[in-house]
Amino acid sequence: KRFAPPESLTVDEWADKHRRLSPESSAEAGPWRTKRTPYLEEPMRAFTDPKVHKIVMVAASQVGKSELELNIIGYIIDQDPGSILYVHPTIDDARKFSRLRVAPMIRDSKPLKAKVHDVKAKDSGNTILQKSFPGGMLTLTGSNSASALASTPARYIIGDERDRWATSAGTEGDPWALAEARQATFYNAKAVEVSTPTIKGASNIETSFYQGTQERWCHRCPECGEYSEIVFDAIHFEPEAKRVRGKKVWSLKGGVSWACPACGCLIPEETMRRQPAKWIAENPDAYKKGVRSFWLNAFSSPWTPWEKIVLKFLDAKNDPQRLKVVYNTLLGQLWEDRGDLE
Repeated sequence: KRFAPPESLTVDEWADKHRRLSPESSAEAGPWRTKRTPYLEEPMRAFTDPKVHKIVMVAASQVGKSELELNIIGYIIDQDPGSILYVHPTIDDARKFSRLRVAPMIRDSKPLKAKVHDVKAKDSGNTILQKSFPGGMLTLTGSNSASALASTPARYIIGDERDRWATSAGTEGDPWALAEARQATFYNAKAVEVSTPTIKGASNIETSFYQGTQERWCHRCPECGEYSEIVFDAIHFEPEAKRVRGKKVWSLKGGVSWACPACGCLIPEETMRRQPAKWIAENPDAYKKGVRSFWLNAFSSPWTPWEKIVLKFLDAKNDPQRLKVVYNTLLGQLWEDRGDLE
């Protein structure tokens, strides 16, 4: 009997062919479509680039960064098997992610379901935190678990929400260094480090980003043709406040626009969403070292209207703790303590 050779696919091609978004975790359940989040195509393709050994993604919430990680895991299991260490901030985070995201993905993707046995199956070799498959095993753990981080070798390491990790795994030291040490015997090792940003100068993901290609997702201005990143400081809106039961309630007069930093023209959101966009690297030489890094905010998310981002900012702007969350999770920016919140 002759066996067909394995498919030669990139991660995004694999996801477009085999991945289904599960109804438990997606507002758009059904076949995965990379074109829905085009900014994830390049990070996914970087994973199958033999010259790249590390991918760093700094991202706001609700842009699909967890789907990036899940697509990579699915690809590994089906296309290029090896041992995977998937590290979350805590063991509880790992258990929750396994139940709510990993298990439904395996159930709903035919090639994965055929290779990973159900946890409930007798002698399956699988638990909530370990999933065995032909050629490898997925181990999920927390950053504070020294035993899991310092034990068996792992070809692949995925670090989720890196800025929320413990500073030390017990008394063993830096969790990321412990995890990376497990890759020493693999010439073809890959690492993926993902997180929302936190505090400027105290952010692990910021440090990793600057070691890589430092790529930003940039849109083309329809007026001058220049490509620029859409950042909050270039967003224009007219706020209006009124008091309801003594509480200030914000609304916007008209729509939300973006001012092109190259030509100064104001472009409405609906126009910018139709414009071409691409990753532009500020440190392309890092590619020679095998590290690609990407930074993404919520203005590019297909699920987050710009008006929602602006109103969240206005609601939080006089409360430093709430504003910090907006900066990190929506604006995709590092937080700096400032005295001028008005």
